Formats: sequence, structure tokens, C-alpha cells
Amino acid sequence: MLTGCLKTVKDVQMKLEELGHPMSYQSAINVLHSVEIYAEINKKKPLLTEKHKKARLVWAKKHQYWTVHDWRRVIFSDETKINIWGSDGCKYYWKRKCDHLQPQHIDVTVKHGGGGLMLGSCITSEGPGYACQIYDGTMNSEEYQEILGTSLKDTMEYYGLNWETSVFQHDNDPKHRSKSTTQWMKDSGMIYIDDWPSQSSDLNPIEHIWHHLKLKLSIQKTAPTDLLFLLSAL
Repeated sequence: MLTGCLKTVKDVQMKLEELGHPMSYQSAINVLHSVEIYAEINKKKPLLTEKHKKARLVWAKKHQYWTVHDWRRVIFSDETKINIWGSDGCKYYWKRKCDHLQPQHIDVTVKHGGGGLMLGSCITSEGPGYACQIYDGTMNSEEYQEILGTSLKDTMEYYGLNWETSVFQHDNDPKHRSKSTTQWMKDSGMIYIDDWPSQSSDLNPIEHIWHHLKLKLSIQKTAPTDLLFLLSAL
């Protein structure tokens, strides 16, 4: 079980029966607890290939001498999916209290699964930006440019920011890197990070905003049951 071969208490119960030690489901749980083995929820991490890892290292070395002032200039942006029914599901693993995190305790994830609605926003050193709903969960280059020209612009005006002192961050999504979007940003005088490494959500502080937003939704007494209810709750 500690190596991940047996996933559930039922698996343990069946294995013990094979070894000549039949027992009830609750007895199997008691046996596990008696040797301080408990269930934990699998941790999640982005799927990182060797290419991803090399790109992250190159990017980190390029920016290793940035100061706190340099990072405070960055406007971080991102999109996230908000599920109607909350989490896509929890998986558990078993461990002793003294055990360290092991590979079998982690769920490797990829982006853009499931349903719900999409939100886009940004965060500055002065505070969070305006959020906007991405209808149908999809967006093309022209729609993305519209968001840059409205929600992002309004956020910068609210905090008194400008492109002489600010740097915009977005990821490598095709609509972010398209020729028309790149030209639009240049025409708008935007200064932006153009080499953000893929699968680097852990580098983006707006992820903490998404976490707290989803956490607040999860503890509401009445859970959203449709998209309109979910949107009003947000």
C-alpha cells in the first residue's frame, strides 16, 4: 500500500484474504491505523517534460538578478476554469505520519478538462485587476485583444499604472502569441514578457487569487447548480 500498489482499503482487504487472513472492511481500516497508515489526498502538479524543465531553467537564469522592484513592475495575468460542482474529484493515498511525499502521492494534471466557466484577470503589485468572463470557455486573438484594451486598461488606470513603468506577463497560449496580438501590443506601447516558460503556473502569483476564489465558493451554504448561479456567486 505504501508503494501505491494497493490503492484502497478494499484492495487491502482482498489482499489479506488471499494471504489467508479474511476480515471485514472496518477491520482492514483498523489494521492500517494500528500501524499508523492513514489516507491522504493525492497532490497535483503540472505535467513537466524535459523540454519544459530546460525552458524553466533558462528563464530562471535569465531573471535571477531581477530585484524586488523589477518584479513589482510585472502585471501577471491568467485564465482559470471555475467548476459548477467544485473540484473535479479527490483521490487518496495512504501514508504513515512520518513518511515524506512520494511519487505515488501525486496526481499529474493537464489543463483544460471538464466543464464550468472561464474567467480571465490579472494581478498587480498594487492589488488584483478586473475579471472578465470568457464566454463558451473559448477566446480568439481578437477577443483577447479586446480584453487587453478594456479590462487590463481599466485595471491600469485604476492603479495609476502605465507602460513606462509596467511589464505585462501572459503565457504561451496561441491567442497570446499570435502575430495579430503581438502587433496589437506593440502598437499599444506595451512592454511584455515574451518568453514565459510553458507549464509554469507555480511562478504566477495570481494562482493564489484563483485558489482563494474557489475556496470561498466551496464553503458557500448553497452550491451553484448552473452557470448563471455560478456567475452570480462569483
